[in-house]
Amino acid sequence: MKRTHLVLLLLALGTAGGIAWLALKPVPPKKIVTARAETVGRLRHLVTATGEIRAKEFVEIQAEVTGLIVDLRVREGDQVEQGDVLLRLEDLQFRAEVDAAQAQVGAAEAEAKNAEVGVATAEAQLAAEHTAMANVEVELEQALVSHERAESSFRRKQELFQANLLGSEEYEVAEAEARLAQRRLDLQRARIRQAEAGLRVVATRVDAAKAQRDAACSRLDAARAQLARANDVLGKTVLRAPLSGRVTRLNVEKGERAVPGIQSNPVATLMVIADLSVIEAEIRVDEADIVDVVLGAPAEVEVDAMRDVKFAGTVTEIGQSPIQASTTSSGQASQEGRDFKVVVRLEEPAPQLRPGFTATASIVTAVRTDCLVVPLQALTAREVEFDAGGRYVAPPEPRGDGPEPLSAERRQRLREVEGVFLLVDGRARFRPVESGITGDMDIEITGGLAPGDVVVSGPYQVLRALKEWDRLAVDRERQADLEGRTRRNR
Repeated sequence: MKRTHLVLLLLALGTAGGIAWLALKPVPPKKIVTARAETVGRLRHLVTATGEIRAKEFVEIQAEVTGLIVDLRVREGDQVEQGDVLLRLEDLQFRAEVDAAQAQVGAAEAEAKNAEVGVATAEAQLAAEHTAMANVEVELEQALVSHERAESSFRRKQELFQANLLGSEEYEVAEAEARLAQRRLDLQRARIRQAEAGLRVVATRVDAAKAQRDAACSRLDAARAQLARANDVLGKTVLRAPLSGRVTRLNVEKGERAVPGIQSNPVATLMVIADLSVIEAEIRVDEADIVDVVLGAPAEVEVDAMRDVKFAGTVTEIGQSPIQASTTSSGQASQEGRDFKVVVRLEEPAPQLRPGFTATASIVTAVRTDCLVVPLQALTAREVEFDAGGRYVAPPEPRGDGPEPLSAERRQRLREVEGVFLLVDGRARFRPVESGITGDMDIEITGGLAPGDVVVSGPYQVLRALKEWDRLAVDRERQADLEGRTRRNR
């Protein structure tokens, strides 16, 4: 019984001793790799996006009329000049329509000439009526004068007759002459009314003749327009090159039927002609990066088909609206991020470049000279405390009883900031920094570090969980490998 108690006592003592040893055993340092904050002569911020090579000017040739291709004069890859005949469509029906329209024009011209003769005849009749009217007016004037003279003579003789100074025979003759002059005057007035009515009738005939002439001229204009349309349609059976360039795609052969292009139907495209003297890369830039891209920015373009060749270029166009989003099978717009079109013109394109090649463009959006940098992966973010003056308050070195709990007042002064961890006497010390532009592998530091400061740059699994005052040790193997890769890249 005593022996059993002794064994249990020894086991308990051993367990307690092991626990105490583990508790007092120091935590091994975390293995890291480091880098130095150093000044570089030039740092570039690049926006990289993919797209395809295209010609600045290209035209998709489509037929405007339906017809059978009876003559095809180009092959894919041929060089053509503006105005060259590319192909011809069967034009028998269109020529017949031109002949019919020409005949209609001839008939309309004859009708217009007849209408013009009718107007001239009616105007001649109107002139004759005006002459007759003038004669009747003269006769009316004469009758009016004769009537006034007869009336005056009758009144004088009537006075003499009443004074018994004139015989009855002379008085009766004067009375008869006055009545006759009145009758002549009434007759001339009636003839005036008749002449005016005839004049109005002939004037109406003139207006009617002019209306017929105008209608005939309108029908002539319509016939001529129909002829122009028929000639235009006939001309569209011959397709000519709208610009000088190369036939980069040919989709038809002789004997096939061309159909008119409706709403840029790709099936209707007969061929594509491109001016390859000016080559561009049309790329799609994400909305998060498009704000940094400006017109005239330099760029480098790489083409998948031509490895290890970089073409210098310049941004010449920036889309103001996003590229239309693709739709899903259900017809709804895709939820992917929006892209904007950016065009980069190549300064010295190679003859081997072809429209449609996949291209990757790196656009320079900012350049710094003689700036302080650290590796991009060294930058991290932590929630740290700041004093009332806005200065960073480093936490005290932790003791054996653990970190001191934060009060409510101190928690209100916490905020998340960017920074790096420095390696100081084997410990991790957090340092808030101000950053600038980002290069390929480095990031500009505009405040918080000095040249030569040693920063923790990895590995990521360690850096993301690193805390102030953690014990650190450089991983010699990884450090040597990292430095070797850095030297090779430079």
